[in-house]
Amino acid sequence: MLPGVCTYLAVSTLCFALLWQCSIAVPLGARQSPLRLTGTCNVLARSLLWNVSAVIEMDHLFSGFDCTQQNAEVHIRTQTVSVCTPQNSNCAHSAVLNIDENECLQRILEDLHYYRETFRAYSNPELTKSVVRSIDELMQNCFSVSAMENSPAKVSMDHQKSFQERLQLCTVLKGFNLRTITINRVFNYILSK
Repeated sequence: MLPGVCTYLAVSTLCFALLWQCSIAVPLGARQSPLRLTGTCNVLARSLLWNVSAVIEMDHLFSGFDCTQQNAEVHIRTQTVSVCTPQNSNCAHSAVLNIDENECLQRILEDLHYYRETFRAYSNPELTKSVVRSIDELMQNCFSVSAMENSPAKVSMDHQKSFQERLQLCTVLKGFNLRTITINRVFNYILSK
């Protein structure tokens, strides 16, 4: 009888501890935000936007065409823009904009992972030094460790130093430039509340 009581007490204590830990972590049904809210996040997001814009204007990376005149190719699989758009976006009638911050930030993090791996696949030192480094700094300083543990999307690309590769890099960079504008707006909104 004593081993049965000890087992019951051990299991009960473990269950109680797990339930107690879950109850103090976050409210029921809520998810913890993947963003660590600091003023540094705004600075890092602005730096990322600046670095992406600067790379787009590097003529020697896009010899043979003007990258600023090309179309943008945006990663839409994460649906970041639709998730991060306020539900009551009629700004004239409402001072409060409602977005699901956790979902929006999770989508932004997924975008950052995707673009980071995409740009790393190009193996371009200038791109790695500025844009990839800025993405890494933003992810490391503004997103929680648990959010960083998500495995990045694997991007397989056959990159050669061809006109098509340079054109593809240009359109992806321009799409990421648009995404960094969204990231800056979301961070400004969240951090200003």
